[in-house]
Amino acid sequence: MKSSLEHYWGVVRERLPMIILISVTVAVAALFAAKQVKPSHEVHFSYLISLSARDPSQDFRFDGYYALQATDLFAATLARWVAIPEVVVAAHQEANLELPSDDPRALARIVKAEKVAPQLVTVTVRGATREEAAVLAEGVRRVMEHNVARYHNEGVPAVSFAVVSTEAWSGVVRLSVLLVVTAAFLFTFLVTLNGVLLVESLKNRESGI
Repeated sequence: MKSSLEHYWGVVRERLPMIILISVTVAVAALFAAKQVKPSHEVHFSYLISLSARDPSQDFRFDGYYALQATDLFAATLARWVAIPEVVVAAHQEANLELPSDDPRALARIVKAEKVAPQLVTVTVRGATREEAAVLAEGVRRVMEHNVARYHNEGVPAVSFAVVSTEAWSGVVRLSVLLVVTAAFLFTFLVTLNGVLLVESLKNRESGI
């Protein structure tokens, strides 16, 4: 057993310069590729939701618990509503921006919304430039303002909700070059190392060692 381990360790030491060279080459290629990736711009804003009115009923007392529950359900609905393809398309039209794709999956990546609390929905809008992201975010807000108003006017809901949009904040998402290079080096190193050991193991099996 000891001689077998020594044999493989000797093979690894012999091939180590080649393994490192291949790993460094892949890491350098990953470095150049990562530097070609342009940063993406994001606009973040939130919706604060509250119950503004409810229909009176003699048979049912709509107390604070049910008010909070209704608001929570409407927040979940709003979070899904903001990011659906037709809203994204309408937001582009509202902002006079060219639609980047007609693929619903691609459109779904442009606008993200998440209900993070019973009365709070966070929205993230992505764009190629800071200006594009800001204009598109404003388009999303105008479309949703119209949609919520139409919901209350035509949907005849038993309760009405006040939806308040917070001020938008712009940020830039950059690819972590160091993380990409490190991951490429380690991945290539481990794959190459295991490949060397596998090839040597097959050679030994064929030779009956």
